[in-house]
Amino acid sequence: MTNEKSLTDEIMAGLRQEVERFVAGLDPSEETFDQAETSSRNFATACGAVAQKSRVACLLEAQRYGSMGPRVITPSGGIAFFERYEERWVLTHLGRLRIRRAYYWDPHNNEGFIPLDERWALDEREPSPALRRSIGMVSAEIPFARGRRLVQQLSLVELPEKRLQESGEAVGEKLKRIKRAAAELTLPMLRDASVGVPEIPESQRHGTLYVQMDGGRLNTTTEGWREPKVATVYWGDDVVDVSTDRRCILEKEYVAVLGDADELAKRLWEVACRWKWWTARRVVVLGDGAPWIWNRAADLFPDAIQILDRYHAEEHIWAVARQLYGGVGKHKDKRGEKVATLSAKDIKTRHWAKARVEELEAGDVTAILENLRQLRPKRRTAVEAVDELIDYIETNRGRMKYDKYVEQGLTVGSGTIESGIKNVVNQRMKGCGMRWAVDRAENMLHLRAAYLSDVGPGQQLLAA
Repeated sequence: MTNEKSLTDEIMAGLRQEVERFVAGLDPSEETFDQAETSSRNFATACGAVAQKSRVACLLEAQRYGSMGPRVITPSGGIAFFERYEERWVLTHLGRLRIRRAYYWDPHNNEGFIPLDERWALDEREPSPALRRSIGMVSAEIPFARGRRLVQQLSLVELPEKRLQESGEAVGEKLKRIKRAAAELTLPMLRDASVGVPEIPESQRHGTLYVQMDGGRLNTTTEGWREPKVATVYWGDDVVDVSTDRRCILEKEYVAVLGDADELAKRLWEVACRWKWWTARRVVVLGDGAPWIWNRAADLFPDAIQILDRYHAEEHIWAVARQLYGGVGKHKDKRGEKVATLSAKDIKTRHWAKARVEELEAGDVTAILENLRQLRPKRRTAVEAVDELIDYIETNRGRMKYDKYVEQGLTVGSGTIESGIKNVVNQRMKGCGMRWAVDRAENMLHLRAAYLSDVGPGQQLLAA
């Protein structure tokens, strides 16, 4: 097949055979619509496989089966010599395909090298790059056992569960390597004063860039419960109202690691640089009060506005109110409906908490602290709860100017990253009885973050 006509003839001959097989099995008097659809789908797949086989054969011939002469330089810098041609199976969306490629051997480093596999992004696993991406998206969404059945139903490709797991996690591992390399490239901008970030005049800056961080929990096989850390980045202009009580972010990017806060900071810095954070008129960091969040925010964005999530502060207030007065606070029955009749304890709890929340919304932190310091609870748990709230507010009072934030049109809740923890970690990685090997968990975190992001190199890799 050296020209267009021979390729056409080859494909048409194969298609004719498939048409003959398809027609030979028809029995219109007995066949149902479902059977007709299934047969037609299988026929379409078989025809696609014919075209793919001929086209790949043409490519192999044109590219000389990956032969690059008697010797080649390997990616590791060694010299490999041609030894033989090797065949392998590749599993595609259209079925299995056998290809032949030139194999080279590097005697010094004692390793083989196949240039065509490198060029075509074929790894040691059977699935093709396109099928790997599909497997990666399925693996990111649902457990592997269900994913295997879904791939079989949608792509007509049968894969053992273990093979699907290996291929899906391999995509996550590749994403991890890509992000780690990208993070290393941007570190000089953070650590080296001589490099620095671009200086943009104030008049040319625009918009508000939001950065939110939080931690979750997942169970590992060797280290017990670990805290995956997740961050998200988005522009304020990309937030739109979907309804009166619901908003949607059009474009966001997640970062997720199983490492410590410093590891998250490195990955987050790379994303923020790609988003050109220095062009923002304001950078806003939102968090739930965990010290590691503010420490990393100060390192990365020293001039950013730090905002303590107002709803976390409200939860702390309600928790103290329940300790003080014994009520249940925001009282609801099992159906989620408000209960009309409240006990005396509930009324006192509610009255005190709502008064403090109103002060919180007004940015009057001093009034809250004065009220707390005047309290004289008798129970030890109540005393401890009051002291903890005082310390919590004192530590974060510079991040609780909610009246001013609202006036400036800033978001005061970190719901985006809380939903990010649920989406990136909980929905896929905290199922009943789930425990993860640490390296597998890390790969899945990168896969989930890329899958759920709207932009970014990881998302592009999955969608390619």
